[in-house]
Amino acid sequence: MAWRNSMPRAKKSTRRGVLTLEWVLLVTVLVIGVIGGLGAVRNATVSELSQLADAIEALNVQP
Repeated sequence: MAWRNSMPRAKKSTRRGVLTLEWVLLVTVLVIGVIGGLGAVRNATVSELSQLADAIEALNVQP
C-alpha cells in the first residue's frame, strides 16, 4: 500500500516539470519576439531621423 501513496506525488512532480518547461518555452519565444521588435523600432527610428536630417539640410539655403 505504500506505493499507492507515493504515486500521486511522482505524478504531481512530473506535471510541475512539464508546466515549468512550458513557461520556459513561452518566455523564450516572447524574449525573441521582443528583441526582434526592438530591432525593427531601431531601424525605423534611424530611418526617420535620417529623413529629418535630410529635410533640415534642404532648408539650409544660401541667400
